[in-house]
Amino acid sequence: MKNKMVLNNRYTLGNKIGEGGLSEVYEAVDLYSQYFKDTRDLVIKLPLQKIATKKDIAAFVYSEYSLLNMLKSENIVKVVDFGIDDNSEIAYLVMQRLTGKLLVKIPLHSINKKMKNNIALSLYKAITYIHNKGIIHADINPTNIMVAPDGFSQLFDFGISQNIEKKNAFNLDFKKINAYNPRYTAPEIFEGEAPCVKTDIFSLACVLFELYTDELPFKNSSVELKDKSIDFKLLYKIPFLERSWFLKTLNYNANLREEKIPFFISLKLWFLNCKKI
Repeated sequence: MKNKMVLNNRYTLGNKIGEGGLSEVYEAVDLYSQYFKDTRDLVIKLPLQKIATKKDIAAFVYSEYSLLNMLKSENIVKVVDFGIDDNSEIAYLVMQRLTGKLLVKIPLHSINKKMKNNIALSLYKAITYIHNKGIIHADINPTNIMVAPDGFSQLFDFGISQNIEKKNAFNLDFKKINAYNPRYTAPEIFEGEAPCVKTDIFSLACVLFELYTDELPFKNSSVELKDKSIDFKLLYKIPFLERSWFLKTLNYNANLREEKIPFFISLKLWFLNCKKI
């Protein structure tokens, strides 16, 4: 994609700043906002060129827009607009530009205890919020988490997310798709199972386990948990009240797995929400 491309005579693309399994992200300027001197930091998300012309790709992009448009949380990226360019017929999303660093690019050993707790709390809030809205993220991993210097974090990339309370216009075959990050994916996804609350919570637990211990609970894939349990030495690096939750949540058997965040965290989030009212 060339720089300075203009979508629908409104959005000017700048430098490419990111790429995932299905999409790429560019700096963007809204010419309408610029005309009225209303400066906004935006990005535009486009499907990769290899899939941009596939059937129903517009429905796929719109699916992410419709999900994000439902979400109004400080811990979730905000969507601004959806469109299909008149000339190229490429579907696109306009979103806020997040500030900070990707969690995957932050040396975990450099993060102090307070910052780790802030990251964890931000993610607990984000996941609780989207699940209460009936949305499964399906790809929670450090490449989709933006972290501010104080640990305040925002979750993004809802490209393969699902609304379990509404039939999607675009369905994904999770047995074939390679868009998710396999190092943070629940074992049953590799067998073609659809993402659900428990698989999201499993991925969240992997991210936080690594945050606290600087290691994942397995070497390369969660499938390893079938034959080898979590190293108890690593559990001692996790806050005491959360250790039991991690053991249950990182179970190979989904039927034995936790599907909610730790109870005392739920109480803390409830208390924080009450203070805002």
